Amino acid sequence: MTATDQLIEDYLGRLESAASTLPSAQRAELLTEIRTHIEITLSHEEGRGEAAVRTVLDRLGTPEDIAREAGTDLTVESPPQATATGRRRVGAFDLVTVILLLVGGIVLPGLGWVIAVVLLWASARWTTRDKLIGTLVFPGGLTALVGFLLFSGGSSQCSPSGSCTSSGSSVGVALTLGLVAAAGSIASAVYLLHRAQHAAA
Repeated sequence: MTATDQLIEDYLGRLESAASTLPSAQRAELLTEIRTHIEITLSHEEGRGEAAVRTVLDRLGTPEDIAREAGTDLTVESPPQATATGRRRVGAFDLVTVILLLVGGIVLPGLGWVIAVVLLWASARWTTRDKLIGTLVFPGGLTALVGFLLFSGGSSQCSPSGSCTSSGSSVGVALTLGLVAAAGSIASAVYLLHRAQHAAA
């Protein structure tokens, strides 16, 4: 390494120390920028002697001034508040909305689930896609399962000749449909809670 190269490395070493408080990525970018500037400027000089190198470095200013100026360009941002697991907490409003979507129709028949849907669409936490999922999968929430279980019994009609015909859905079919509805409602609720937890504050 020549004496002029040593001058440049010493200058960059001072700059790296002065910029130690900067984020590593910005510090590396600053060092690369200054090194490139020095090399380009020297390439236009008649020689690469010690005097030319010192002149270029003097024009740049002290490493401490450069680092200080680079630091003033930083925008300090507070880290997002998070729980111990690094995830945001679900708000009470969101939790109540999801619970009402599940059981609102049972607690307040004919009204509870409607209230939940209104709360869902009024919230800015979820996207339109999330709200459509919460509304359509599965309408009524767990009310559907309860309804299927309560009204699953079929009815039979017998003619005077003694032949009987059954109408209505069987218990097995009703139970299957109820379980499908319940699974859809629970999956939708879990999805909404997950989305609320990771939504931007």
